[in-house]
Amino acid sequence: MYYLFAFYRLSIIILLWIEPSNLKNDVYSNSNSTMLNMKNFTINDLERFSGIKAHTLRMWERRYALVHPGRSSGNCRLYTIDEVKKILNIALLKKNGYKISILAKASTESIEEKIDQLSNDYIKWQKAINDLTINMYTSEPGSFESILDGLLIQWPIDTLIEKIIFPFLNITGLLWTGKKLNEEHLVVTAIRKKLIFAIESCDSITNRDNTVLLFLPDNKQLDLGLLYANYFLKRKGIHVLYLGSDVTISNLKSIFQVQPPSYVFTYLLPNHQLLPEQLLTCLDIYAPDAKLIIAEYGFNPISPIFKENQVRLNYIAALKFITKYFNS
Repeated sequence: MYYLFAFYRLSIIILLWIEPSNLKNDVYSNSNSTMLNMKNFTINDLERFSGIKAHTLRMWERRYALVHPGRSSGNCRLYTIDEVKKILNIALLKKNGYKISILAKASTESIEEKIDQLSNDYIKWQKAINDLTINMYTSEPGSFESILDGLLIQWPIDTLIEKIIFPFLNITGLLWTGKKLNEEHLVVTAIRKKLIFAIESCDSITNRDNTVLLFLPDNKQLDLGLLYANYFLKRKGIHVLYLGSDVTISNLKSIFQVQPPSYVFTYLLPNHQLLPEQLLTCLDIYAPDAKLIIAEYGFNPISPIFKENQVRLNYIAALKFITKYFNS
């Protein structure tokens, strides 16, 4: 497995040498593109991307005139990608001790210089997340994957997944369904490739007495959350049976008859036509010892549901619940 990872990183270095790209400039390249000029963002988008509450953003706008958003027909604030970039940079510095009153007077160049001077890994990860977010909406096809390849040279694949890609998927909503925007397709494909590589880099699991089956009932949901669950569990040494998306009850019956799992993990769209009761009926007949784990969208605390053969938790809590069982 070490040689596989070394070969992969070497191939990336060769590709970047053959077709060099300055990552700093590449992130914000193509500034005259149609996407850059046309794309607008709401204050909710800005709050999600930056981690700064909407009321604080409004206060900054009034007190320091940091940005000058336009207005929609319904009088909602609309921010350009340049304004998003500015707020992300200021938010990053603000979290690292800089005063907003000082940053408000600083030039764009000065702000970027201050960011470049921050050296700890956490700041670099946050900057990488910001870079990927901006890049998704501004750059040419392929540049997003080039950034990921550059980051993979800097950090091991596990660090790239846990510290950069997973938080990026969270703030952009791409872990679940996304917004079906054109710019998301290339991004999802690039991240899917990295997740698959991370899964293949995990050590082989010899103990298969207990298995977690992962599936999605249709292809209306993005499978990145399921792929990350596969990576997360395999990295913990748990045997996973990955069925992917567009799985029917009939498919599950066939699998249960051959290899009954210990847990069945999925996440469902609200009001999905496949009801948990249908899944439970199938489990009762074909895998009576298995427990159904339904992960809720998002990461906010929810009221968990624990029943005899069913558990409902938020996404991360559901994954931790499974690992706790296997480690007990």
